[in-house]
Parts: sequence; C-alpha cells; structure tokens
Amino acid sequence: MKKRLSLCFIGALIFMLSFAVPNIKAASVLDKVRESYATYTGSGYSGGAALLDPIPSDMKITALNPHDYNYKGIKAALAGAYLEVKGPKGKTVVYVTDKYPEGAKGALDLSHNAFAKIGNMADGKIPISWKIVKAPISGNVAYRIKEGSSEWWAAIQVRNHKYPIMKMEYYIDVKWVNMEKTDYNHFLGFNMGSKSLPVRITDIRGVIVKDKLPALPSTAASQAYIVKGNVQLPN
Repeated sequence: MKKRLSLCFIGALIFMLSFAVPNIKAASVLDKVRESYATYTGSGYSGGAALLDPIPSDMKITALNPHDYNYKGIKAALAGAYLEVKGPKGKTVVYVTDKYPEGAKGALDLSHNAFAKIGNMADGKIPISWKIVKAPISGNVAYRIKEGSSEWWAAIQVRNHKYPIMKMEYYIDVKWVNMEKTDYNHFLGFNMGSKSLPVRITDIRGVIVKDKLPALPSTAASQAYIVKGNVQLPN
C-alpha cells in the first residue's frame, strides 16, 4: 500500500512539474530587464525592417539593436514585440517595428512621442531599462502572406500576437516541417501543397498554439494579403 501511495505521489509530482517548468522559463524571459540607452528617430512607421506596415502615425514605436532584435540567434525574433521602457521621466510601452543597426546591446531608437514620454528631447540620448511585456491587443493572431507566395514557395508573417514568435511550422506528409525565419520577419515554406494548411507557432515562452490556414494560391500572389487566424496565445 505504501509503495502504491509513493508511486502515486511521484506521478503527481512529475505531472505538476511538467507545467511548472514552462512557467518558470516564461517568468525568467519576461522578467529580464535590459539596461542601455535610447535615442530617437522619425522613421519606422513605414518600410521598417519588420515589414509591419501599416502602422498608425501616433503609435509609440521603436527600432531595436541587432543583438536583441535577433534574440537567441533567431532572425527578427523580437519583431512585433511590445516593450515596457523606463527612462528619467517615466515609462511607456513601445512596439518593435524596425532594427537599429548601429545600436549597442540593449539600445533602442524610439519614436519622438515615446522618447518625449520618458526623457527630454533636448538630451538626444538617455539611459533606459526595458523588458518584454504582453501585447495590449485583442482578437486572434493574423497572417500576412507576402507577395510572390504560392503553394511552392511562401513567406508568412505572424501578426497581432501577445508575445514574440520564435518558431513556425506547417504539417504535411504526416510530419511537422520547420520554417526558417527571415530578416524581414517572415517564415519561409516550400512545397506546402494545395490544401488548407495546419500550422503551429511557438512564442518566446515556449508556448505552442495550432491553427489552420486556407490553401495557398497555385500561382504567385501579385500582392501581399492578410489571413485572419483562429487562435491567440494564452496570457
């Protein structure tokens, strides 16, 4: 009887730990605070490296240094992320739309309205700290299918996600196929078939959600288009 109880206890402990470990990982990623500096720029609303146009002209946005933009060696890993930034005058939340090529590790190049919220414009450069936060959004994820995409080659971008997207896969021939992420914040797929396409995305916390995309065009799309998703990442 004691042996059976011990086995039950061990089983319950393993079950609980299987949920606790991802939560610990998520907390460590989201609680990590970077310290560096911020400058400001008028660009990033159109034609930014992350290809997230259109962006409202009054939105608080930022370009991100290459080290953090390509977090853990994944291209454009923090594209589309939301960051809580603290400066000498206060704090604000900004949307990552571009890369800051000359920025040092941790550095941000903020939009004018974001910089003015946390520092004095006359200073030009201010000390800051920042961390990744849950996106202040509603609704499901969306997918941008890049111009030129077809069932043979496609570049797919995930939008409106609560946390940064690190990985995307599609399901074909009874297996999940990894899609390489590009500098321009799209995932590449090849020979994806002519039917609706099961996909799964993994966020920075390691959380995975599955979705299904409508069939890709048989010939190259003449322009980019948006597909509404059916899921959203959990809080």
